[in-house]
Amino acid sequence: MKRIVIALVAAAVLAAGVVTAWNVFDNSSTATADGADHTVPSTVVEKLAKENYGIPFVQDGPQSVSCPSGLRAKMDYTVRCTAVFKGESKTMLISVTGVHGDRVSFDYGLEK
Repeated sequence: MKRIVIALVAAAVLAAGVVTAWNVFDNSSTATADGADHTVPSTVVEKLAKENYGIPFVQDGPQSVSCPSGLRAKMDYTVRCTAVFKGESKTMLISVTGVHGDRVSFDYGLEK
């Protein structure tokens, strides 16, 4: 009986660690699309990219993000933005990963 309890506790701790790691390394956001063109405004995309992009223990988030347009609520739609990391400009690709009504999910990545 004691072994079963220890095994269950170990499994619970492991599962909590996996969930924590998933949340730490998740570079995604969700926002509301609006207007006639059903788009997330560029100011919202820029703000969320600045707040949510980062690779823990590897790279801090950007100092600034500038996008030429908003993000259309269409699967796989991508906008090329400029992100500044420690004074260096890099191209950040922001892509739609899900659309549910007015809610748009999107991920960030740096172009190599």
